[in-house]
Amino acid sequence: MAELFLVRSMRVLMALLLFSCVACILSAVTGIQAFDANSRTGTVVYYWHGYWRLLALVYAAISALAFYVVYRRYPIAWKLGWVFLIAGAAEFILQAWFGLIHQPYGWVGAIAATLGGIGAAIYWGFWWRKQKDYFSPDATD
Repeated sequence: MAELFLVRSMRVLMALLLFSCVACILSAVTGIQAFDANSRTGTVVYYWHGYWRLLALVYAAISALAFYVVYRRYPIAWKLGWVFLIAGAAEFILQAWFGLIHQPYGWVGAIAATLGGIGAAIYWGFWWRKQKDYFSPDATD
C-alpha cells in the first residue's frame, strides 16, 4: 500500500513537471512572461524582451530533465529535490522581504512570509523524505 502511495505521488510530481515544461515552451513561443491582475489598472501582460525569451527554454529544459530523472528513478533526483526545496523556500522568503520591507509595517508581512516559508519547507521536507524508497535501486512500479 505504501508503494502505491509513493508511485501516485511521483506521478503527480511528474505531471506537474510536464505541465511546467509545456508552459515554459508556450511562454518562449508566445513571448508572454506573466499576467498581473490589478483592480486599479486591469489586467497587464508582461512580455519577455530580446534574448530573455530563451530563459523560458532553459526553464523548460530544467523541467524536462527533472521529469526524466524522476521517471527513471535516479537516486540523484532525491538528493537534488532537497536542493530545489531549500532554494525555493529561500527564494520565496527573500522575494517577500525585498517586496515588503519598504512598505509601512511591511516587516510584519515579511516575518509572516518567513514563518510561512519555513513551515512550508518543513512540511514538504517531511513529504520528500518519505519519497526516498521510490528512488531506491530495487523499487518497482
